[in-house]
Amino acid sequence: MSRHSLPVPERGFVSTSPAEIWEEGLICGNGTIGINALSRALDERIIFIHEQLFMPMGAPVVPLDQSANLSEIRELIAAGKYKEACALQFEGSGQESFLYPDFFVPAFDLTLGNDAVGRVRDYARSVDFQTGEAVIHWADDRGAFERRMFVSREDGVAVILLTGPGAGSLNCRLKLEPRQPSTEFNHDSDIAMTSDEMFKLHFENIRSTADDSSLSYRCEFTKAYPGSIEALEGQARVIATYGTRKPDDDGSLVIERADRILIFVDIRLLHDRSKSETKSMSASLAALPEAYDKLLKAHAKLHGGLFNRVRLDLGGGSDHARSTEDLLRISDDEMLNRALMEKEFYAGRHNIISATGKLPPALQGLWGGTYVPGWAGDYTHNGNLPSAISSNLTGNMPELMAAYTCYIESLVPDMETNARHLFGARGIMLPSRSTTHGYNNALAPDFAGGMWLGGAGWAARFFYDFYQYTGDRDFLARHALPFMEKAALFFEDFLFEGEDGKYDFSPYSSPENTPLNSNSQGTFNATMDVAVAKELLINTISASRELERNADKIPVWETMLVKMPDYQFASDHTLKEWLTPRLQNNNNHRHSSQLYALFAGQPDEIANSPELREVFKNTIESKLEHHWKDNQRGEMSFGLVQLGQASASLGEGELAYHCLRHLVNRSWLSNLASTHNHRALFNMDVSGGMPSVIIRMLVASSPGVIRPLPALPAAWPMGCIEGIVCHGGIVVKRLHWEGNLIDVELSSTRGYQVTLVLPSPIADLTCEIGNPPYTAGSNQLIVTLQADHRLKLRISLRPE
Repeated sequence: MSRHSLPVPERGFVSTSPAEIWEEGLICGNGTIGINALSRALDERIIFIHEQLFMPMGAPVVPLDQSANLSEIRELIAAGKYKEACALQFEGSGQESFLYPDFFVPAFDLTLGNDAVGRVRDYARSVDFQTGEAVIHWADDRGAFERRMFVSREDGVAVILLTGPGAGSLNCRLKLEPRQPSTEFNHDSDIAMTSDEMFKLHFENIRSTADDSSLSYRCEFTKAYPGSIEALEGQARVIATYGTRKPDDDGSLVIERADRILIFVDIRLLHDRSKSETKSMSASLAALPEAYDKLLKAHAKLHGGLFNRVRLDLGGGSDHARSTEDLLRISDDEMLNRALMEKEFYAGRHNIISATGKLPPALQGLWGGTYVPGWAGDYTHNGNLPSAISSNLTGNMPELMAAYTCYIESLVPDMETNARHLFGARGIMLPSRSTTHGYNNALAPDFAGGMWLGGAGWAARFFYDFYQYTGDRDFLARHALPFMEKAALFFEDFLFEGEDGKYDFSPYSSPENTPLNSNSQGTFNATMDVAVAKELLINTISASRELERNADKIPVWETMLVKMPDYQFASDHTLKEWLTPRLQNNNNHRHSSQLYALFAGQPDEIANSPELREVFKNTIESKLEHHWKDNQRGEMSFGLVQLGQASASLGEGELAYHCLRHLVNRSWLSNLASTHNHRALFNMDVSGGMPSVIIRMLVASSPGVIRPLPALPAAWPMGCIEGIVCHGGIVVKRLHWEGNLIDVELSSTRGYQVTLVLPSPIADLTCEIGNPPYTAGSNQLIVTLQADHRLKLRISLRPE
């Protein structure tokens, strides 16, 4: 076990190596401003970014009205001319090529240059997930130095404190300057050169200045368009205790012989470049108290108030004292380290909280390091963003969902244009990717970006889930049901009956996958979107009845449900990804879209069919065998999240644990940022997705039903989880298990009757309040929760 010079936070980590590339930096954020510290003792760079900093790349391209082409596209699909169908849709788009939305890019770097006396030693860095504070520690011949930082949810600014071993020990040069990826990458690398070229193309009038107590940065965007940001400004207030301060002509501030240095940093995005906010920032920064601990306490109350609602203990024990480098080294598929798993669970919560403000987490959350982010650093709706937000509700962070629902609602006018122009339909179509607008520009001759149509229905599920988990009827009435109605309206117009009386979904693609016997992603009857449509209609009917609305529409939707295509099975008894014998499965693919119906539970259709459950299980096993067994690159971790969620929904604990082995060992760096591939490509999908899998393994719910330990693997004979939210707003305050003994504590803000379904028959039961009815030998009992009271049960299960 390596030794380190920092105490390990109760819920947090210590790392013993600084970042070599930006992805390995320490990350903090308040949802609006993110900081990524490369955490180097000398020549430090702290990368700043703003949640709305999507680099303007020219006015959005509105898809041309090509709805007249729909009949011909469908004819080509019916004739098996899938690639020709995609090409025709692209030709009618008005685009010259596939278009990414505006890129998510960094704002600037804060550089801190300083020297050492003698050798740098005793290096360590840490993040405390409960407070959101990052610390970098080192020593030289003079003694110990520390750099502490966080981004305040209370005050809306980044706060950085530099301390040394004694009076006059701090000497440094500070500057706000453009992000320079060549400092982390080989200067001749493709990433560095392309990023530099992108910066030169899109940024102008760059200015860094300093006086004896502040730093400033400003740049303007060359391709700004009406409604976009036009300029960026950053301002830092620098408070040095004693010593000397001297601004340099290059925009740096040189500080010598200071006892302590405190820095406040703010960022503003300007929609009118002529209206500077420098004075406003300077005034707000000047009003802050020069008290790091006081500011941290105010921030930690808000950040920790979200983070600390859930606790997990799977037996990590003394291994929590190890560095992340040690834990990543010793954990393997045969002996999955429990402390590492627990740290990653907590890191995921911290990362998603820190990256959620007015907007949900983008692909890279709230952080970035180049001007050419992977996949534009956008919101990818066909799997990535749903994975990132998948534990917000069950993980007791419902406040974070407003960022998602408000963002999606802001795209509705563009989504209506997509539906009308591409398919001549009413309602809405959410594209596979977006940032500053919701137009579907993901079209290309060889990419069926315009043929994935399940996005709005999937988003509607999160709208309805918010009501299901919080009981917020006002949200249901004003937001969820209106959005669901728009999503359902698209299917009313788009679907048509085939010769068998069942609906045809054409054209339709299964996200990014290609059938084995097809050279195109342009297809029809994608299983995922049939499942999306069924779920959407069922939920819309339920929500309408709850609010006593849509009496005239409910019969229409019920008739549509009858006409939905049936699930079909491949020759190997796996689920067909396209519900037609004409298209063959390709299970060696990173997405697991055909399992959509199990991502958030087990619908009645599957629960009531042993054959369907077996087919879904076979499909999970096939995907794990074909794509993940020998996939050393570990491409696309959220595919494993999807498999893990589906496994947990089926109650298949060992399969879910199999998915976790890959996620725990492959999908995290030493800074406990999650990755898209095997320890590569910084990405926040798993930060939300892996906690979701663990939670669903330990607690599952549906309206009126809670299932403790529905998918418990043999590797977890004992453990505890606290604070999980179930349907109806019921909170599992504590669930502890050891062998056949389960302690469960429930609470609800309103009276509620719920059935507990245990993993095996009940042998004995004691209850702190009342005497819940149950039948000896049964695995179910009915409990009544009184408003604002807790119910504690001790349940002994009969050994199987």
